[in-house]
Amino acid sequence: MSNKQVGKGRRSSPKMNPKCQKNYGKGDSVGYAANVALDDFYTRASHFSTRATHKQRVKTFAKYCKQQKMRDVRNIDKPFVLQFGIYVKGRLEREHKWPDGSVDKPVSIAYAHNLISTVNILMRAFRGDDQLKISGQEVLGVCRKGLRTREVQADVVDMQHAANLAIAAGFERGAAVMMLARAWGMRVREAILQDLDRMQREILATGEAAILEGCKGGRKCKNRTIKINEFRQAALGYAIEVRPQGSKNLLSETDTVKRFLLRELNPCRPLLKDSGVPTFHELRAGFAQDIYEEILQGPSPLKQPIRDKIMDRIARDEVARQLGHGRRAVAGAYVGGVRNAA
Repeated sequence: MSNKQVGKGRRSSPKMNPKCQKNYGKGDSVGYAANVALDDFYTRASHFSTRATHKQRVKTFAKYCKQQKMRDVRNIDKPFVLQFGIYVKGRLEREHKWPDGSVDKPVSIAYAHNLISTVNILMRAFRGDDQLKISGQEVLGVCRKGLRTREVQADVVDMQHAANLAIAAGFERGAAVMMLARAWGMRVREAILQDLDRMQREILATGEAAILEGCKGGRKCKNRTIKINEFRQAALGYAIEVRPQGSKNLLSETDTVKRFLLRELNPCRPLLKDSGVPTFHELRAGFAQDIYEEILQGPSPLKQPIRDKIMDRIARDEVARQLGHGRRAVAGAYVGGVRNAA
């Protein structure tokens, strides 16, 4: 059988055809090419949740391109991206009707910002620069509503109960992630990939350790150091105890982050929820509240109104630093408080 017969009726992938330049050679359709671009940008071996989230949002942009008869990403310019921003703004709290009769549902302010953020990432993935980047706040005319209003549900006793359930079920490393998230404020990926030996060496030398591996966006902030205490040492010690032999983190030689999430961490989520802690991220909020209340020597704004604005700003700066964020305003998503804490 000839190659021509084997390939009959099949559509060749443009990604494998070096002569195809449409959508920067990543695919015939904008939607397909966008998914390939995101995979190439983040690499297919990591950032699974981030890629999945962007791919879900990028469907909106792909549909917009189709409605505007934009079939080649190479032809997208700044005015086109700005026009997309105006389209998203038009969907704030109301439907958008297209000439063909199709209707797009309204979106929240937060999701509108997320859509624009995804397009900024997508254009960088395609082009390798930020020339087409737009500001969500400027285009939409409104800020994100990222201020926390409900009290944190991440009591240490509840976390420990969930960890004990995980240990009993055979998920010791899942329990270690819970402890590291609550004691050190680590994200899940940070807890999985953190170099535990390095942290222990730093603690012995300086009494504090930096959170470096697995950080969001690949950022490594040397100033994200956290002082040791009995609770944090116990969490770190347990993680070192249950890690695979010969590993510096919680992954074994044959593990990937994705496999760890599926096999070790996902079974722990219902245990955490049944213990009164809604998510792993809530454990990080519990850590943030501890930092805030330790500095103010009093309750967070989620429990009572702010009394000392100067100390409040100092505490928010420290919360943002220890969580790995560069802006004080982000602390409001964890400890609540005033919206204009910038």
